Amino acid sequence: MKSVIPYLLNALLIFGALSIYYSVPFFTFSYRQETGFYFQDATFHLQVLTAMAFIYFFAQNILIAKKGEQAKIVQFIQHLKQQNLKSEDWKNIRYAVVKFFFIPLMLPSAIIYFDLLKQLFETSQKFNDWIDFYNNYIFVWIVYFVSAVTLAFYAFGYLVESKFLKSEVKSVDKTVLGWSVLLICYVPFFVFVTKYIPFPTQDFTFFINREITFVVRLFLALLLLSKMYVVSLLGAKCSNLTNRGIVTHGAYQYIRHPHYLVKLLVWWLTFIPYGIHHWWAFGAMSFWTVIYFLRAVTEEKHLSQDEAYRRYKKNVKWMFIPYVL
Repeated sequence: MKSVIPYLLNALLIFGALSIYYSVPFFTFSYRQETGFYFQDATFHLQVLTAMAFIYFFAQNILIAKKGEQAKIVQFIQHLKQQNLKSEDWKNIRYAVVKFFFIPLMLPSAIIYFDLLKQLFETSQKFNDWIDFYNNYIFVWIVYFVSAVTLAFYAFGYLVESKFLKSEVKSVDKTVLGWSVLLICYVPFFVFVTKYIPFPTQDFTFFINREITFVVRLFLALLLLSKMYVVSLLGAKCSNLTNRGIVTHGAYQYIRHPHYLVKLLVWWLTFIPYGIHHWWAFGAMSFWTVIYFLRAVTEEKHLSQDEAYRRYKKNVKWMFIPYVL
């Protein structure tokens, strides 16, 4: 008879994560600021949580059904009872915390953005001309589509650890700095920090007039699609704080952190209209830029424990900009 312990552990993890997510609906604040939409419909909220619970439970327990996985969890429980946790046990604990935090963040966010796309398709809004059409429909569609796809990649990465997809977790960052500079970038921590250090940029920034806004948003669309491209290169390896194997093709054969580079370019570009009138905000933007630089540094320190990554660093010498940095 198969042990039910692994299934109960996953059910407990799901229940805890969903309880926190439901009791602290931080996504309401976050998405209101970014998209202008309010998600106060209890039915939709419940649909998101139900879909998330189903996908989470299905993916996790299908993986547990693999040969040997139940034995590993039972062994972990035995070590816990004996107060004799091994290094592999601690890695699994850290990875459980990573999943506990990020799955309730990434999966419902992806579902919400796909719902925004659906709402956008159903709109009956009329536009004055093709500039208005691009600024207020095409660009919005690109923002939602890129957000939905990238979040879906990350949700899948946290949900599925697969030998077939070469996404098995080799190690999980154990440093306080690595965890700190990561968590500060995500709600609910991000919400608290931005009360004191603002994040004065967002995708839908308006630039002087609609014509200039149109030109800038054409460039922004290219950057956002580039972001989706570099995330797709990671594939099932998408996740934070973990080493799940090295990606060395596509943009990653030129620089080691193309995802962060694109993000920073989008942020600084959309910051310009605000920064022109609020010079003090350059300090805030510099703070968030340093945070992302530290994320790259701590990631590299963690990944450099792997010989494959050390070889990769020798072949790809630049973190962000070839021949510069």
